[in-house]
Amino acid sequence: MGAGLRRLFAAAVIVAAVGHAWADEDRLGLPAPDDPDRPGAVVLHGGGSITSDVFDRFIELAGGKEARIVLVPSAGYRPSDYASEEEFLAAVRRRYGSWAALPASGRVRSFQFLYTDDPSDADDAEFVRPLETATGVWFSGGAQRRLNYRFVGSFPRQTRFQAALREVLSRGGVVGGTSAGMAALPEIMTIQDDRRSAEEPNSAHAAHGLGLLTRAIVEQHFDTRGGRLERFTGLLRDSERLDELSGRRAVGEEMTGLAVEEGAALVARGDRLESLGNGASHVFLKTSGGRMLAWHELRSGETAALSRGAKGETELQRPGD
Repeated sequence: MGAGLRRLFAAAVIVAAVGHAWADEDRLGLPAPDDPDRPGAVVLHGGGSITSDVFDRFIELAGGKEARIVLVPSAGYRPSDYASEEEFLAAVRRRYGSWAALPASGRVRSFQFLYTDDPSDADDAEFVRPLETATGVWFSGGAQRRLNYRFVGSFPRQTRFQAALREVLSRGGVVGGTSAGMAALPEIMTIQDDRRSAEEPNSAHAAHGLGLLTRAIVEQHFDTRGGRLERFTGLLRDSERLDELSGRRAVGEEMTGLAVEEGAALVARGDRLESLGNGASHVFLKTSGGRMLAWHELRSGETAALSRGAKGETELQRPGD
């Protein structure tokens, strides 16, 4: 990908926020924290292996030894694909053994899987109950359309599941996901590629996601899968389409783009960003009234902060700037 700043043309529009109350200092549209000194965090993992520093950081943000972790495997594992629920649980326990072993090793207070094949469960109070006490929620990889289908309401209505996820962040907890699990976290998500032939430019088939980031779109596998730069920047540049998807006039002009390479993770906590893992994270900011994109790269271990500039545009500041 290369470091430094790269510019691309982008479309322009207007800004008005309807539906979500956004603090001026929150440039990503994360839920407002109940305690301003304990903002929630989102962990965006680009896919592939989760390195120990990312795993450890997620557990730390969830509360360490007092953490209550919920893992949602539904993007990759469905009970309907197995002869019984016991076989299904055996499969996910094999796949996520390091997670399931966390309580026994004393690293967290509790752990459980939360899964369903029935979209009506997203509005069932009993099904959603584990999220009410969770301090950390993780979404596995797989197919992001499965998460959209099971847990996302008919926009702009949010399901109980979505509301409970936002509450995890408001309480100061952490919600993260890898690959498809990352893709589903924002309000506007990419379901899949949208092109008729290999000769056409790649574009995003966009839909509504879980709604944790209302002023940002994301892209995973950014360094390994062909056409990701095309489809990601194509959607980010299309301010009119972003306005339509969000149901708010002019939100597209200020939308931020967050793209993460495989093996890497970007932690967003309020306006503070932290890149971890193997690989880099990328931040795309709209400039010149939405007519340009500024591309910033954060290597593993680097941090930065988003802020509002003198002209009202989002800016990225690194330590020492």
